[in-house]
Amino acid sequence: MQINNISKGNRVKAKESSGSKKKAAPGFLDLLTGQLEPTAETAPTTGTKAAGAATETAKVPAELRLRGLHASEDTIDMLESFARGLADLDLDADALQPLVEALEDGTTTLLDIREQLPADDPLAVLIDRVTTVSYIETEKYRRGDYS
Repeated sequence: MQINNISKGNRVKAKESSGSKKKAAPGFLDLLTGQLEPTAETAPTTGTKAAGAATETAKVPAELRLRGLHASEDTIDMLESFARGLADLDLDADALQPLVEALEDGTTTLLDIREQLPADDPLAVLIDRVTTVSYIETEKYRRGDYS
């Protein structure tokens, strides 16, 4: 491929839709130079939602956050123990009853903590996920899916 007439002074004439007036189209060098020029940097903006979310998160006491994290970890650990108990074929399903009750208590604790958090809080999202899984597993046990 060969490109001719690339200097800035050479421009190709193009017709406008009316046909009476002509305007110069940019040359190849103009287009290439425009692409090689650095773009102007823009300053990052802070949205009102992000600022509001940060403010809401800052209002939550650290003690509540820690309790929520510890309760989430404990419930996840109980779910792992429950899964190991289900995988053990020598273990009777009734032997898992204390673990299921502990899961239900953990879910109740998490829901109590969840009520004190803003809706868009990342910890609230985590608690929602953990309590959903815990609730589903305990309900499956209660209706006899694992018997």
